[in-house]
Amino acid sequence: MKNIIIISDTHGRLPKSFEFWDILQNADLIIHLGDGYKDIQTLKEAFADKFIYVYGNCDFVSSPKEQLLEIEDAKIFITHGHEYKVKSHLMDLQMRGLELGADCCLYGHTHRSEITDYGNIKLINPGSLGAGKTYCYMTVIGKKILAKIVDLRSAE
Repeated sequence: MKNIIIISDTHGRLPKSFEFWDILQNADLIIHLGDGYKDIQTLKEAFADKFIYVYGNCDFVSSPKEQLLEIEDAKIFITHGHEYKVKSHLMDLQMRGLELGADCCLYGHTHRSEITDYGNIKLINPGSLGAGKTYCYMTVIGKKILAKIVDLRSAE
């Protein structure tokens, strides 16, 4: 079983609260889906052994722009999403996930959190931690993926 914190679109506004950093400390993995170059560098230094990331369209760095992860028995495709037109539709992202044999696709870019099941593939956007103050808490048990969106504003 792996507990994962998924964040995206921090845009230089990582939460500074002790509670949030404690959540990161207690996670098995932390995934950043781009648009927060300086935040990615900060998290890489703080959590090098459990931090995975891709860059987004506002990071001005092109690599890595996507990764296919194997966590427990699940294949998880991560990308920022802008190259898959996720602001218009999710079909291109879903097709890429299916092509890779992924069980789940993680993406950002839209700043809107959502968890959607398309057949056998789960598409998850944690929203914008920088603007919307949301992230995703995901647990992977074998091939099973459980996910929920957490809104930090409701905790204030």
